[in-house]
Amino acid sequence: METYQFTLNVPSGFVTPWQADTIFGHLCWTAERHDCFQRFSGAAGLIELFRKGDPPFILSDGFPSGMLPAPVSLKNLYNQAGDEPVDIEKYALMKRAKKITHLTIDEFREFQKGHVPKLADDRPKGFIYATVLHNSISRITNTTGTQGSLFESDEMYAAEGEIQIYIKIKEGFEDDVRLLFEKFSQGSYGAKKSTGKGAFFVKNIKTYDGFYMADESTRAGKVNGFTTLSHFVPVAGDPTEGTYKIMIKYGKLGEEKTFCGQPFKKPIIMLKPGAVFYTDDVKPFYGGLVESISDAEPSVVQYAFAFAVPVVMAERQKGLDNCEG
Repeated sequence: METYQFTLNVPSGFVTPWQADTIFGHLCWTAERHDCFQRFSGAAGLIELFRKGDPPFILSDGFPSGMLPAPVSLKNLYNQAGDEPVDIEKYALMKRAKKITHLTIDEFREFQKGHVPKLADDRPKGFIYATVLHNSISRITNTTGTQGSLFESDEMYAAEGEIQIYIKIKEGFEDDVRLLFEKFSQGSYGAKKSTGKGAFFVKNIKTYDGFYMADESTRAGKVNGFTTLSHFVPVAGDPTEGTYKIMIKYGKLGEEKTFCGQPFKKPIIMLKPGAVFYTDDVKPFYGGLVESISDAEPSVVQYAFAFAVPVVMAERQKGLDNCEG
């Protein structure tokens, strides 16, 4: 599988976070509504390729342009042994590492090689969160309501107006994946898209070798694990020793399936991007599809593959550090 970097121009705000499983759901609806793809037909045809255990592509989450998720174990790199004199600079870096959600690509590469990132002070802003006020409109008078009818909604913006998604694509599927995103961009992404939220267009698609670990990159040690760039659910046989955070996802069916009578999916526990696991045999992806996620629509599945990036971890941590956040 070859890795590509998709750069999306997102000029407006968006309500739904750019998570791999939600992006995959939009791509399935795109496949269902267009018949221009060579290697599959409809959403069912696309999903069946993933069910066979040999997925045609693996998605990362969407990240602010030039940034990647901070590995959960990042703060451990700045810890000091109890008998060492306190290093004020290292302690300050550890405090900063606890709060950082994204690294620059250069910082991520340093972590990937087993080095300790320096964490620049003038960091890019990443995603910007905003609370937006709206006024209720009366269905009877078609005007604003009475005093006190204002309500709030939370929105996000990409600081540079761009989001980047990394995709590992199996040979032969490159044209179909490009076409999927082109057709997908004719609509919008996530909640409130009927009001213009989540509008985007594909700015650039290029091959990306930034995750490749050449011989000179591993002088600090042997590749002995991976970190993830997407929300995912491990399956039997996946590595279990590592550091990660979890979230409980309350998914919802989209488009016309919203009107099936029970649009809410079953809650599912997913591991967040930045999870780090130990293994001497790093694979391109982990996880899989989660079946039986909706009682109303048995054919619905949840995309839960991990976009894995090989890393060198200097010291093997004992036990697990799994926390919900």
